[in-house]
Amino acid sequence: MQDNKKQENKVELTIQEKKALSINNQFMTKYQNKLANYFNGNKEKTLKFLSAMSMDMERNPDIALSDPKSVIDAYLNMAFLGFMPSQISGECYVVAYNNKYKDEKGEWKAKKVAQLQVGYQGWVTLFYKAGIQKITSDIIREKDIFSYSNGELKHEIDLTLSAEERGKPIGAYVRIMYKDQESVRYMNGKDILAHAQKFSKSFDPNGKYSPWNSANDPELNMWRKTVLKQFQKFLPKNETINLAMHIDNQESTLAERLPNAIEQSKSLLMGNFIKSPNETNKKTKENQDETQGPESDQGHLDE
Repeated sequence: MQDNKKQENKVELTIQEKKALSINNQFMTKYQNKLANYFNGNKEKTLKFLSAMSMDMERNPDIALSDPKSVIDAYLNMAFLGFMPSQISGECYVVAYNNKYKDEKGEWKAKKVAQLQVGYQGWVTLFYKAGIQKITSDIIREKDIFSYSNGELKHEIDLTLSAEERGKPIGAYVRIMYKDQESVRYMNGKDILAHAQKFSKSFDPNGKYSPWNSANDPELNMWRKTVLKQFQKFLPKNETINLAMHIDNQESTLAERLPNAIEQSKSLLMGNFIKSPNETNKKTKENQDETQGPESDQGHLDE
């Protein structure tokens, strides 16, 4: 009788819950020491990361339903950069999207993969670590008074008006101070959205979990991030900055276009006019340590 009662009270886990549990177990058994190293041996911070990771997958079920290796790699890279899973801080996000690939028969397939995306606040943190002295940014709205000429931007806001009363957002700008020199970059709102639609895999203004959905990003930090990244080439490079750039480039659709472009170029090989993919891969492998972050072990999950 008691056995039947236990059977009735047993709750069947969903596929998403099973996968999330499996990923959590993997981190606890195989990757906890690696996480602790990233957090300088701070056990409390390591456990806090694992707890936040579980909540992150619970909040967005698509993450746990993604390719398991991609999920683990995304969170390992997050820890390596020194960030925590949090929708509040705005430093970074793990997003899920359908990735196209060719199977063994050469046919195009799609599978859901997880990808780490560095947010605006994350880039601000990394910029400061790289030596930037000051960063300020703002969103320009329809009723604001502004001008931009020869690299000089003037922006006046009527402080008696709310953000909604100031009108729709029409642009964003970022100012930085580096080596006691101020520089400013501005982008029109239409250009920002066109750039995102063209290059960002996570671009979906109506997507429930998309960082481009204004409901998830009321401060329009994705606009600010797009402008802030224009300063990347001026930054002194270091291991963390290189990894963050590599991660954000993986989020870009350019990461998918490059292999296709190489494939198409094979028939155009003429001497040294175009380097062969093998030569390119050899060169890439030599510099791999500079551009790739930590990766999980192969075949680590029972799906």
